[in-house]
Amino acid sequence: MAAKCPACLLNRIYQECRFVTQDEELIRNIMSVSMDMILQEFRRKEINAIASTRVHRMVYRMLGDKDPYRDVKKKANRESLKILPFVTKLIGDGDRFRNAVKASIIGNSFDYGVLDHDVKDEDFRRYFMEEFGRELAIDDVDEIKHLSAGRVVYMADNAGEVIFDRLLVEEIKKIGGFVSFVVRGKPVLSDATVEDARIAGIDRVADEILTNGDGAIGIIEEELPEITRERMESADLIISKGMANYECLSESRYEGIAFLLKAKCEPVAKDIGVKIGDMVAMLR
Repeated sequence: MAAKCPACLLNRIYQECRFVTQDEELIRNIMSVSMDMILQEFRRKEINAIASTRVHRMVYRMLGDKDPYRDVKKKANRESLKILPFVTKLIGDGDRFRNAVKASIIGNSFDYGVLDHDVKDEDFRRYFMEEFGRELAIDDVDEIKHLSAGRVVYMADNAGEVIFDRLLVEEIKKIGGFVSFVVRGKPVLSDATVEDARIAGIDRVADEILTNGDGAIGIIEEELPEITRERMESADLIISKGMANYECLSESRYEGIAFLLKAKCEPVAKDIGVKIGDMVAMLR
């Protein structure tokens, strides 16, 4: 957990509290307990995504709400579906695989509560066009495409984003890849669940939809269902979407990981070696 992570985590906790309640005393109690937990995790130097998972689970219990971001996720899916025909046509102009990678990375902007990042969900089409015209800060797309012809485990991130992930899954299937699409096992933040994957039509293009178990923010190894762990261990390529999956997998034992993300915060951007807002398609 980097020095800036506690402030970002507290911001997200306050945001999700406001999604659910206007009870000031309850919010105050949740913030107090959260600060104590975050301090413990910070001192233990825990991976931010894993520490955040523990803290958010506590917050959800105190709020009495299993999915505070439900309305935000619905909006993200709705805005993405609205421009999907336009994006589908856009990626067909040129290198389809590369364009689909970029579209899926732009979709990674649907990440609510990050201090350094503002979700442009009010005029997402304009934002998409602006980002699509930019270059990738790290571009390993050709190598990623080569590995995509084998066994692919696709670790999804956010609702809304998952709509554009479908376009990349379709391109992977065209070159012969077997795609195991992994979403959160339970609602957490604005991350995609099985329901969001089905809204996106992933069930019609991927070979199977799996979960990460109990809905961790990212990957907690001991929570992975056996089939998900088996698919990851035997994969020719793991596609890791977003910052939380990056935090959990960047130093993992797995080989052949393609990190597709927007660097939306200072700690992740610094670790990768890019600027905040840069788009990354990096193979490790």
